[in-house]
Amino acid sequence: MENYGRFGLCNIIKEVSNECGKPEDEVKRYYVSFWSNYKRINDWQKILERIVKGERKILRLRQIRDLIHEKIERHFDETYGKIFDEKKLDPLPTSDQLLDHSWQTLKLKYVAGSKNRSYTEEEDAFLLCMMHRHGYGNIERIRLEIRKAWQFRFNWYFKSRNSLEIQRRCESIVKMVEKELEEVRKAEQEEEKKVDDPSTPAPSVASTTAVSQPISG
Repeated sequence: MENYGRFGLCNIIKEVSNECGKPEDEVKRYYVSFWSNYKRINDWQKILERIVKGERKILRLRQIRDLIHEKIERHFDETYGKIFDEKKLDPLPTSDQLLDHSWQTLKLKYVAGSKNRSYTEEEDAFLLCMMHRHGYGNIERIRLEIRKAWQFRFNWYFKSRNSLEIQRRCESIVKMVEKELEEVRKAEQEEEKKVDDPSTPAPSVASTTAVSQPISG
């Protein structure tokens, strides 16, 4: 339950059944019995605390996945939105195809202390796109993508980074994107308020004319 949360019943049943060799129906009955009687177990508070901690981790991973998805989708829309509307493409290119052709134009908003001299903006953009493709935390797949990318064939520093170093940089990029999207959403909300607020009067024709005309001496 630490890995899937209290409500990931299907995954819990499959994993326990595979590891213990128990029938799925038996695992399900034990699951129900556990939650009916868990307070009878010694140190049940510690068990529950571990489950809650695991659920927080699951929630954070989902938030990171959504952040990465939103950033990439905004980039796709800015890069290809008008093109797709004008050309009426059918079928549309896949997400992987778009990533292959647009990651080099992806822009990140760096905050103080987030830009590492060891990594270029191009490398950061590539890491973000590979997190979108393979999922946050799939570092070995991302490392393989770095080695396969012809754009980095002579970039020995980037290609030689180990899993821990790549993971740390990915964490920094996620925090940076999170901060950027917070500011974008806030700006969008402020803009919507200005549009929807009827108390903000539009300038009158007379006042506009008065301001635009020069004052005669």
